[in-house]
Amino acid sequence: MKKEKIILSSTHMDSQNTVMLESALYSALPSINGDRKPRLGVEHIRTFPPLGVLNNGEVKQGNDGHFYLIAENYFFDKREYLELENGERLIMESFNEYEFPFNECGEEELNKILISVDPSNFDNPKDINDFFNDINDSELDTDKEFHGRKSLIPDPEIIISIQTVIAVALGIGLKKIPEKMGDAIGEDLVKFYNLLKKVSAEALKKSIPKNRPNNFVIIYPNKKCIIELVVTTKSADLVLESVLPDKMKDINEKIKILLKLKPEKIQFIFEENKWLFNYLLTENGKVIGREKSFNDRDETYANLLRKQS
Repeated sequence: MKKEKIILSSTHMDSQNTVMLESALYSALPSINGDRKPRLGVEHIRTFPPLGVLNNGEVKQGNDGHFYLIAENYFFDKREYLELENGERLIMESFNEYEFPFNECGEEELNKILISVDPSNFDNPKDINDFFNDINDSELDTDKEFHGRKSLIPDPEIIISIQTVIAVALGIGLKKIPEKMGDAIGEDLVKFYNLLKKVSAEALKKSIPKNRPNNFVIIYPNKKCIIELVVTTKSADLVLESVLPDKMKDINEKIKILLKLKPEKIQFIFEENKWLFNYLLTENGKVIGREKSFNDRDETYANLLRKQS
């Protein structure tokens, strides 16, 4: 298995003019050294399957007096092919010697919608405040959060985490709608459509860089299997269209098939005006997905290595 030691962060000022405290570096160690591991990704591109995991984190002080968060990249060293009952051919990657489930799985269900932005996708704090103020009149209970990605200017990304009632209404809730709750859930779905349209319109208006499409990520966190939907577009109308019933009707059947692979997380992407299965993460740390996703990941990673050499 290929391993390489890397510096994840330090107390130096980074490319986004952010300085990490020494205590913040130490606080990252449990997530790296626990039973579950962070994914080893490529340029924070969410739609790429992981290359492996991060492991063996430690904080060391350098000769310059600054502190460094160091870890090892563990690259998958086993690739197999499998076929779903519908005939779709998939790739499965894993470790020959280890089983490391991912720490992004196994999240608790929410009791309200959570909207998360990356501050580096806005020109200044005022634009972030304006964004949240402009979407704040939603009829649904929402909260805000921030996430970060250590790229110079990462692609714009908005993450909308939903609670079970909305997931069920969309058809990805892993359970049937109780008949007596049908009308109430339908009302919540209309409210979610209105929120989603407003969030996507304001994000496209305020986020940077302007020359790249936005990634709109809808996540249903739950203990059984996280469902993640990704729409990459410059159109607020397309974001809304992607979750309308005629587009969502096939996802539930696909989920039923994929649950036989014992996933903890399944990602779908909206391409060619329909939802496609992209990849999943299993309970024992395997990654299974379509060949195109692995090929795109490998090509991007190879290009990245060439630029660094």
